[in-house]
Amino acid sequence: MKKTTRVKNIAGLLGKPTAEFEKFHSKTKIKKLARNLPRPSWPKEWGTIYYKGYARFEEIRLPKPTFSKRVTFAQALRDRKSTREFSKEPIGLGELNSFLYYSAGLNKNSDFAQRRFYPSGGARFPLEVYILSLNMDLPKGVYHYYVKTNSLEKLTDFKKKNLKLLTSVPFAKNAGCLIIITAIFKRNTIKYGDRGYRHVLVEAGHLAQNFYLLASALGLGICGVGGYMDDNVNRLLDVDGLDETVVYMLGVGNKAGGH
Repeated sequence: MKKTTRVKNIAGLLGKPTAEFEKFHSKTKIKKLARNLPRPSWPKEWGTIYYKGYARFEEIRLPKPTFSKRVTFAQALRDRKSTREFSKEPIGLGELNSFLYYSAGLNKNSDFAQRRFYPSGGARFPLEVYILSLNMDLPKGVYHYYVKTNSLEKLTDFKKKNLKLLTSVPFAKNAGCLIIITAIFKRNTIKYGDRGYRHVLVEAGHLAQNFYLLASALGLGICGVGGYMDDNVNRLLDVDGLDETVVYMLGVGNKAGGH
């Protein structure tokens, strides 16, 4: 009798979310398709594209991006891989510029002035990119990539010994830089509600794949980092962890042995 009851109780749980991720996924399912609202009827907030910048901080204008490498798209795909061993050769500013611009910059060849090189649900562009310079042709420090002018804004200095407060992955200390992707969720959720949180994380994956493919094309090494101390990274960037928070990190550098 007891065994039968236990089986029934387990069966009763099937299809019912219990873990927090299950509850969230269930809560954000689309259960009724809404009619498309004509663009002229959109609230202003749905169409406004926001840019985050630091007006009073030191700005480093990056040179006009060029891409001299002659690598086919198929080759970039074939060569794409995670690299965990980096050389001591610093990343040059020209490499960084091409890497950032063609991954996260504004696509100047588009008929839509705000278009990026990666897709964004509803063109809400909730992501921000920061660079933690460790071994580059830039002083060690934290920089924000200001997409509107293709420039870097220096936020603060950084001592490499403090890297252990952010992540424990061994390869991070040898990387030329850490790319930190954050999300400002309300840019998306103001239009899509809680489901917008899903969109933001998917978009971070789109952007990260751009970084991977650009690294492949430029001959750089790259590896995604999932193990980081969220609150410590947020404090470093001076973001609150709610309105804006880190969602992904990648280590980038010149490959050890050149391959």
